Amino acid sequence: MGVLLDREEQANSCFAGQVKQLEPVMAQESTGKTVAFFYISSNGYVNVRKSGDYVAEMIDLAGGTYVPRGLTENENALSTMNMQMESFYAAARDADYIIYNSTIDGELDNLSQLLEKSSLLADFKAVKEGNVWCTEKSLFQETMGLGGYDFGYPPHTDRGGARRPRYMHRLR
Repeated sequence: MGVLLDREEQANSCFAGQVKQLEPVMAQESTGKTVAFFYISSNGYVNVRKSGDYVAEMIDLAGGTYVPRGLTENENALSTMNMQMESFYAAARDADYIIYNSTIDGELDNLSQLLEKSSLLADFKAVKEGNVWCTEKSLFQETMGLGGYDFGYPPHTDRGGARRPRYMHRLR
């Protein structure tokens, strides 16, 4: 964008600042925790990111392991793919965390709303352990905020004053 607007130096400086914010994240070791990122379409398919997609890479960069792994199905240029719920269940039921991508069909306020989409999710490890999150609807519109810790850490607080990630909220 900097080249198009004749502001290449400013763009490079901004990019360097974002990289600097990511340095602590890139230096940390893997947590060993697994994370599934998905949404459920109106026809019941589970839409997931392919393993090489930037969301999957961000999860890996933050110390997690994206599941399901090895998704390159259809070898097309799309970064997402649809799965049957049963296949998703088999691949992600033991995930430590699940993140529901609400940018497509609207934010969820509570866990019951997610379970209405599929009761099979109640059997997931993350659901049983209370590690279910939902993205804010603005996740992909606010790209400048994704550097550093903004994706996974405060400055935002929830209604009870607890610190929470800027672009996600826990479903209870």
